[in-house]
Amino acid sequence: MTIQQSCPKCYAALSVLPEADPWCGTCEWNLDVFPRLEGVSWFWRAIVRLDQRAGFRAHRRLATADPDKRGSRVPYLLLALLSVVIVLADLALAGAGIWVLIHGGSLLPWLFGLLLIGFAVLLRPRLGRVKQLQDESTYVVTAEDVPELHRLVGQVAAETGAPVPDRIHLDFDANASAAVVGLRRTRVLTLGVPLMLALRPQELVALIGHELGHLKYEDGNRALLIQPARTLFGRLSRLVRPKISVIVVLNSGVFGAFYLLLQYVGGLLSLLFATLHTGLAVLAAGDQRQVELRADLMSVRAAGSEAALSTMDVLAMHEMLVGHISPHVRRGEAGAMWRRLLASVREREEPNRAAYRQLSNRTDASLLSGHPSAGRRYQWLAARPAESARVVVDQAMAARLEREINPYADAMHRQFTDHPSYWD
Repeated sequence: MTIQQSCPKCYAALSVLPEADPWCGTCEWNLDVFPRLEGVSWFWRAIVRLDQRAGFRAHRRLATADPDKRGSRVPYLLLALLSVVIVLADLALAGAGIWVLIHGGSLLPWLFGLLLIGFAVLLRPRLGRVKQLQDESTYVVTAEDVPELHRLVGQVAAETGAPVPDRIHLDFDANASAAVVGLRRTRVLTLGVPLMLALRPQELVALIGHELGHLKYEDGNRALLIQPARTLFGRLSRLVRPKISVIVVLNSGVFGAFYLLLQYVGGLLSLLFATLHTGLAVLAAGDQRQVELRADLMSVRAAGSEAALSTMDVLAMHEMLVGHISPHVRRGEAGAMWRRLLASVREREEPNRAAYRQLSNRTDASLLSGHPSAGRRYQWLAARPAESARVVVDQAMAARLEREINPYADAMHRQFTDHPSYWD
């Protein structure tokens, strides 16, 4: 949608969408102007604004960089080195605690040894568990449940050189993910039913290709390698964060003054650890954005450039699309009715695709975001040579996939109808 106003820099017509400040789609004038935050302090408002503007510039640099040139690996190597040091220190704590338990000889040293071991256990790296990827709305689907979907995932894996997931989950989130968890390093592909309903069949191939790209390049193991550096200081910050207590108010003696001093010291340490945690999170997010673009190449390889790019458009407007999914459909027909509704909304918003895409560059701008905005991902992919699809979904296969997904859409409708808070 455009209005008859011109950009003060390049004089092109401005683009607007509901509840969004206008911007220039040609030179991006005013696209880095973010809505004012209400109900927060001026300090937090300034921090968020700095993050958004810096994130906007970082995402733009990534999208306009040479597509064939890999980004710097220095941040990831620094995080990996720090993680190794943290793990060694954690093992040293556990070893010291065990030594004290063996040679302590009295109650006080034993308590100190247990404290060291407990601290080491608290700060240990987490491998994750399959159960953590499931909730009451998650369905573990086997090849007997959804044979066509499993067949499609296998085809995409074969064409991209990615491993086949050990498990496929369907849930009710408008998202998708690939994870590797547990001691056995179980590969789990999770697909959200609302997103599957919004995508066309060939776009579903692109989505699966992207997620399997993470498995191919072992991004889950890469994330595990830097996990200690990513999480240690956040845990320490929460551990020493002062707890509000009435003892300071009720006790004005020496003990109260000492407790108040501990509160101040704990607050300063918590702030220091939180600052370190945020800085390391920024480094990790910068590396993760490059990882996401690499996975997007697997999306193109599997589904072709056209489907991969149109998938980015769906991701750019997915909040608007999912907002049209409502409980006011007939039981047993939710999948078909929602699919037709979302297809009609996409057709209606076709003239605004570029605007939604560019608006995502504003709404998703953050240095802490591990995903580039959908608009920047589109921009980066569009600069590469076009590729044809290696996996093509014909009409018969698309119909079979729809029939397999429909029961889970009906289950989502039943759950949302029984729990109206899901629609809030």
